[in-house]
Amino acid sequence: MDKSKIGRREFLVGVAASIVGLVSGGVLGGRVFTREPALQNVIVESTNQSPSWINVVDFGADPTGVKDSSNAFIRAIRHVENSIAANPASLALGNNTARGRVKLYVPEGCYIIRKPDALMSRTLRKKTLGFVIQGAGRGLTQIYYLNESSGKYLLSNSDAWLGISVSDIEFISKNGKNNFMYSYSEGAAQNYTFERCMWSGNWNYVFRLEGTNNNSEMTWYHCNFSGTVNAALYVPADKGSDQFLNYNFFSCQFEVEEGDYLVLEKGGNVNLWGGSIMHYDETKGGTFFKLKNGSHHGGVERFSCIGARFEHRNKNSKLIECEWNDGTVSFISCDMSSQAFQLEPSVNAIFRSINQKMPTIIFQSCILMGMHEYRYLSRSWATPHNVTYLSCEFAHGLMADQFIVYTMEEQSLEEFSAGRPSIKFLNCRSIHATHETGFYDSDHGYQYNNRAMLTKKVISVKSSFGALPYKGEAETFQLPLGALILNVKFISKPDSVKSQSKAEYWVETSENQPTRIAEVYAEQASHGFTADSNPLFECDTDPKRKLRLCSGSQVDERNAKGLCLIEYIG
Repeated sequence: MDKSKIGRREFLVGVAASIVGLVSGGVLGGRVFTREPALQNVIVESTNQSPSWINVVDFGADPTGVKDSSNAFIRAIRHVENSIAANPASLALGNNTARGRVKLYVPEGCYIIRKPDALMSRTLRKKTLGFVIQGAGRGLTQIYYLNESSGKYLLSNSDAWLGISVSDIEFISKNGKNNFMYSYSEGAAQNYTFERCMWSGNWNYVFRLEGTNNNSEMTWYHCNFSGTVNAALYVPADKGSDQFLNYNFFSCQFEVEEGDYLVLEKGGNVNLWGGSIMHYDETKGGTFFKLKNGSHHGGVERFSCIGARFEHRNKNSKLIECEWNDGTVSFISCDMSSQAFQLEPSVNAIFRSINQKMPTIIFQSCILMGMHEYRYLSRSWATPHNVTYLSCEFAHGLMADQFIVYTMEEQSLEEFSAGRPSIKFLNCRSIHATHETGFYDSDHGYQYNNRAMLTKKVISVKSSFGALPYKGEAETFQLPLGALILNVKFISKPDSVKSQSKAEYWVETSENQPTRIAEVYAEQASHGFTADSNPLFECDTDPKRKLRLCSGSQVDERNAKGLCLIEYIG
């Protein structure tokens, strides 16, 4: 049996009892282990070794939520520190990192802590691998932090502990100035795992990371953040480092009244898989992801969010604010649409070029609401940008020209418009798309960009019968605003229809006086027809992008084999 797994679900009664050398009572006070009939006749020999688990109640902690348990936790943590041992395998590993030897169990109940650093002391300086705090389960074990001094933390790691594991505990704070964990690293502090933990109530920083190196390899499994939070994870620019990286969130819930989820002014390389992310207040909000400061070292500017569900319940709830100058930002198969029915469209995502290139930005197979804003400066044109929306749906029913907002942040230099990124929309659609508005693919903003990689798009237009219109009918369709029509082809092979009547088709605008863009005419429809024209027509107004494929009044047979092909860029 792997003893390291004790406590990840429930303590295994017989195995744990044999390890600790208890049948009843003992160092865990009978709170974890109970005698079962199958174990009544087991003979346990004492080894006079310290137990690998200690129970905070045996150090005087009060699980009723009445008395202050600060000193009990401090005593228990001191016992953990005093149990640190040298690593017998240090020569093989080539380092002298010590090893933790005792795990702290916090049974069910509510424990009041008023003193900071009660769960981890900032005074420890010895580099040590292996720190474990285990609760009985979310909601079952509660730690109620009632510190009244600002700038203090419940846990403080001063570049000492690595390989930290905290599980199955709800942490509650009433004071919005309270902080949960401060981690300072010059290379030691790293590799934290928080599993099935909750942070409820009012918090300032849940995790604040500072130092010069590491503070990396941190993972949160099935954790919850609720209430108000200044920032769940914060790395400041002045005291952080681009050596901070690899933060992973698996199926976590960030469902808060107000606050930011991740604020990274340094460092990065972030992964989120699944989870529920929302601001549930009707007026308060925040920004879920802040990726700040334009210039970073290589290897940290990567952000990936896959399969998460978001709720923006008011205009102050924002998805992301990104200033990175490189790397990648990816949202894949995320849904942000649930509140679109009750909100007017507003900007909820901001990407900024600080006279540098933006990261490669992609939204793939997402349902998006609101608008996305791209901000730039007078020298943003000097480097290429790469922004793509692939197979996305837009919940507010906006077309690309309505969904994207460009903002020049130097108002006195607005003529330098070439810095706005050209944005690709591929296989996208509005949630309210109809047969008239189904064509969404575009290279939006290319007209103003100094370097734009364009792709030709070819569309086919037919009636609801899968044929070219007839008897004077017309098929209405819409191209993206700013599209430039390069070519129009009409094709019908001989004997595609049997009609001996004339064949006449054309494409025109919906202006008050329609502009005919391309046309074809044949004396006898059964003989077939071809027409190939290069109109170079710009769809720069609504009437010019709302087009009609028209048929002449003498067309008396639907032509299912005929084609009208329109090629455009933009």
